[in-house]
Amino acid sequence: MSALAFLASDPDGYALIDLRDSDSAHPLREVLSVSREDFAQVVTRIEAEFEPRWAMLRTTPWMQPLISAGVFLAKAYVLSLAQRIMHRTPLAAEQVEDFDLERPVPATDRFNQDALFDTPAFGESLEDVIALYTQQRRALPQDPAARKRLELLIHAESVGALIACEMEHAGLSWDEAGHRALLREQLGERVSEYARPPKLAAKAQELAAALKTPGLNPDSPQELLKTLHKAGFAVRSVRAWELEQISHPVIQQVMEYKKLSRLASAHGDMWLDQWVKNGRFHPHYVLGTVVSGRWAASGGGALQLPHAIRQVVRTGPGRTFVVADGRQLEPRILAAISNDQQLQQAGQQDDLYQWLLDAKLVSTRQDAKLGMLSVIYGGGGGASGTVGAALTKSFPTAMRFVEQAALAGQQGEGVRSFLGRGCPPADEQWMRAQRDTADEASQRSADAAARARGRFTRNFVVQATAAEWALVWMGHARHLIHQAGWGRDCQQVFFVHDELVFECPEELAEQLQRLIQHAALLAGRTLFGAASPHFPVSVAISANYGDAK
Repeated sequence: MSALAFLASDPDGYALIDLRDSDSAHPLREVLSVSREDFAQVVTRIEAEFEPRWAMLRTTPWMQPLISAGVFLAKAYVLSLAQRIMHRTPLAAEQVEDFDLERPVPATDRFNQDALFDTPAFGESLEDVIALYTQQRRALPQDPAARKRLELLIHAESVGALIACEMEHAGLSWDEAGHRALLREQLGERVSEYARPPKLAAKAQELAAALKTPGLNPDSPQELLKTLHKAGFAVRSVRAWELEQISHPVIQQVMEYKKLSRLASAHGDMWLDQWVKNGRFHPHYVLGTVVSGRWAASGGGALQLPHAIRQVVRTGPGRTFVVADGRQLEPRILAAISNDQQLQQAGQQDDLYQWLLDAKLVSTRQDAKLGMLSVIYGGGGGASGTVGAALTKSFPTAMRFVEQAALAGQQGEGVRSFLGRGCPPADEQWMRAQRDTADEASQRSADAAARARGRFTRNFVVQATAAEWALVWMGHARHLIHQAGWGRDCQQVFFVHDELVFECPEELAEQLQRLIQHAALLAGRTLFGAASPHFPVSVAISANYGDAK
């Protein structure tokens, strides 16, 4: 029997649990009205007896008290995330009734604030939750294969939301004293919030002198760009990726200043005061806002930790990190979604790039990497373009797949990931700009916009599917850890794109490594079946996150 449990709250401050057979909708219990004190205990009992899929509008406010009480929910259906997916999915968008998910999120709608028994927000009554779930089920595609894929996406995204809550609760182990020491070494003594630290101030003065511009504010992009132009540097911006192309002592000074300034502003003393508590960093992860399905973080810069900062991400005695990274993920994803037999053959190898070398399709591993990225992302010039052209001849089916996605984007159409996450069609303003090309300038602008959108949709079909694979990988790893009875000792504590970071006792690290690698295998089979490419995972075991990279 497959069970479904709806979670909602009533105006009197009680949690409501409606438990029913998900196939027949037959009630398995009368609706339970549960007090704050009994909530975790009742959920634990229902989870043990029925293993239901827990349907809730959002994870807040349910997950905080459950995680704090050590309750594990195996399955979930988060309706707000499902609604975003379905509104962006061409298969379902026209059938979904309006439901306002764009309203501002209340200040209490944060996992780390206990809002469980506050007055429920609009749409969180039991009747509304059940009604929205019913609408979403009716809006699923009628085609069985497409329906199954979209259901898998919703379930994976929902479990991802549980994992995000668990990671936020656990936090990332952080050496606060080591971080303070790093700041003193790099920046000098702590100053007030609005002043430059001593060593950064000295760098600013040195840079102003080198550019012969007394009083220069190098933190102002406009002022710095104007000064560089006066000094004879024909740069279009002061972004690091552009400045790195110039070999000159003054530009090196600019880069050094920007690096220190970034440390002071993004991970300085104020950041440390706000985000690290009792030796743990507790970022707030955000799902469902990035169109490709990748995660974001609300404050704290969790997904942008520079190498210097990673050196202070350290475990305590007897503990270690197990850092797992999907290897050559995007070419393998392309092999799976395009059904290119030759690329799938390459994807069965542990080292896809070495296979390309052995097949004499490329001359170096770097050529293999850049060429494959050129095929996926539509890069054109230089050596990568030349190698990409050679790979295109070897993998014509994969190339046609991404070219079709690019063409759809150029024409303003939407595309989908493998499981059905939609990149919506272009809006009316974009379409109007494509039509209104009365002069040469507007034609050039329209052509540039079409090419840019084509590159995005070409990228989307691969990157969004890679994000889906990572979600399913995390879900399998979480399930296997729970099955092994390691839930209290081994926890996922960090996630960025296709990298998972777990913390565990040192003696379990090698077993956890094998479990994570097996989860990657299961993720491929779950998405792509028995014909799935091989998804090898690089794993590093270290008490210092910086050393694992």
